[in-house]
Amino acid sequence: MRNLQRLGKPQKLAENEVKWTEDFKESGKNRPSSSQYGHRDVKEHLGKISFQKCFYSEVKFAQITEAQVDHYIEVAEDPEKAFEWENLYLSCKDSNQGKTPNIVLSNASCLCPFIDSDTEINQHLDFEDEIIFGLTVKGRNTIQKYNLDKPIFNTLRTNELKKFNKLIYEIALENRVLDDNLKNILKSFANPDKPFSLMFRKKLMKHNLL
Repeated sequence: MRNLQRLGKPQKLAENEVKWTEDFKESGKNRPSSSQYGHRDVKEHLGKISFQKCFYSEVKFAQITEAQVDHYIEVAEDPEKAFEWENLYLSCKDSNQGKTPNIVLSNASCLCPFIDSDTEINQHLDFEDEIIFGLTVKGRNTIQKYNLDKPIFNTLRTNELKKFNKLIYEIALENRVLDDNLKNILKSFANPDKPFSLMFRKKLMKHNLL
């Protein structure tokens, strides 16, 4: 998870939010249509916010169609927020499916990418190689709520670590001086557009490279 800045509401949502909300409440259904709140225009706007990544896990989407749109506050808890822009978050299926509801584990007890700064997130989450763990109760709650310790995430984080470690090995093998150019290449793994950038940010900070 990294700090994110919300962009303006997508046109499709601006044009239809009120009607979609009224129709949903009148329908008596438990959930609104995902073709509406998960419209491609909505997904693409959310993707711009997070560099095509899951807001929670930082899994990078090859195509925006892979992403799901999550309700930060569940529709069952507040139907009025079914199409509210600030309540729509971009998620991968492994974070979204099985997410602990707000009434069971409150959003306020977990990290939020739009509220918590990178510095604050660093204080709550850490990694041992590909394994994520919480440094605080809030960090542990966040991992639990968004399933950040699922085996699939460990596998994906391992794959990215292999790329990083391969570069480190090549630098050591060639006895290359760790000059500014090489440092910048290593630092690029922590850029917010890269998958699992928090993991690499923490790794680089431990070695005084950030």
